[in-house]
Parts: sequence; C-alpha cells; structure tokens
Amino acid sequence: MIKAFLFDLDGVFYVDDQVLPGANAALKWLEAQKIPFRFITNNTTLPRKKLSEKLNLLGLDVKENQLVTANYAGVLFLKKLALKSCRLVLTESAKTDYKDWDTQSATPQAIVIGDIGENWNYPLLNALMNQILEGSKLIALHKGRYFQTENGLTLDSGAFVAALEHATQTTAVVVGKPEAPFFELATQDFDCKREEIAMVGDDLINDIGGAQKMGYRSFMVKTGKFRASLYQQSKIRPDYLIDSIADLKEFILTNNLIKTL
Repeated sequence: MIKAFLFDLDGVFYVDDQVLPGANAALKWLEAQKIPFRFITNNTTLPRKKLSEKLNLLGLDVKENQLVTANYAGVLFLKKLALKSCRLVLTESAKTDYKDWDTQSATPQAIVIGDIGENWNYPLLNALMNQILEGSKLIALHKGRYFQTENGLTLDSGAFVAALEHATQTTAVVVGKPEAPFFELATQDFDCKREEIAMVGDDLINDIGGAQKMGYRSFMVKTGKFRASLYQQSKIRPDYLIDSIADLKEFILTNNLIKTL
C-alpha cells in the first residue's frame, strides 16, 4: 500500500503558468484520505515563500511548508559544509535565501549554480571556470537537461554545469533531484517505509530514476516534458504510467494502491 506521495510540480500540476485539469481535485482527495504529500521541485528561481505565492496566484492549492525546493536544499548544504563565502549564479529573487553568506568574494569557497534563463554567456562561463580551477567548489542545485515551455523543450542549467565539469575536470556536487539527500529531506516527516512512498513526475531521470534508486514506487505522467520517443529510448521504466494528474485517483482506486477511508 502507498502511504505517502512526493510530487514534482512543473509539468505535473501546471505547464507555462496554467494549472492542469484535475490538479487541485487530486490534492483534495489525498487530503480527504489523510495521505500526506510533499512537492519536490528543482525550481531555483524563487525562495519557497514566493514560489508558494506564485502557485496560489496560478490557482494551485499549495502551502509553503509542503514545498521542498532545490534552492532550499542549497542553503542547507552550505550550512552543512560550514562555508562562509559563495558566488551565486541565481536569479536576484533566489539569492535572498543566501543572505548569511559573503557573496562578493573574488575567491569564493563555492559556486552555487541554478536557473538564470537566457543570461548564460561566454564571459560568465569563462569566469566561473577560472574560479573553479582556483579552488572554488562547484555546487549545482540540479542538473536538469531541459524543461517544457509554450514553445517546446528548452535547454536547462544542467547543460552549463556539464560544460564547467568538462572544462575543469571536476564533478559538481548536486543537491536537488535525483540525489538521495534531497529525497530524504522531503520525506523526513513521513511515518512509513520507503516502499510505501510514491513519486509522481514527468522526468524519467530526475523523478522516476531518482525515486527508484530510493526504493519508492513511481508514477509517470504524460504531461510536461514527457515525450513518447524519449520514453521508448530510455531504459528507465516507471511502475505506473498515467495520462495526467487528473487520472491519479481513478488509477489508485482501480488498482487498490491505498487503504481508503
């Protein structure tokens, strides 16, 4: 039986600021069944408070304490390492979570990379490369390859992280999905076994592959970045494949995957 859920957000509950049909109904049903859930997202453009506000404005019923973001995980990781300085390759909004660090040092102990959209360029990559070669630790909030927009798939920050790894012959520390500490952070309040947790996402590597390495069950939705051609080429297979979040309730009930009230 499944006793708790983890959900990806973008591509599962909304696409391009449009809430998908059945999104809120699925959450309300789980709440009625007293099934706990958390949203885990590699979003690095907003702090948790502003992300929850944005989602609420879109019409999605999400509370701040239900969100576990890669940006938040980055803050916790820097604290764990007891570092005092870092360079932030983040949006101005996301940087507000890092107010406890010196972010102006010419020789930062770490470089934290998240999403900056189309602001990537050669001078920036070259400067980051040199700082890494001089000893800065490379920390990637995630290594996503691409994401879904209204114009199709768009290159994600993981491509630029990979370029820096190649140039400096180093390996970035990744703190978001699909890394185990991120999943452990999200599930620390769940009172159940790993095999009783299910992950619902649209990304074969970050969501499905990451969940399966943790021993969770996995649901893949055919929305967001899902592409049938990429799915067929991949060796990763979810436990369950559904059309969208709107189908989650019926699928669970049909297959007796939870103990209903």
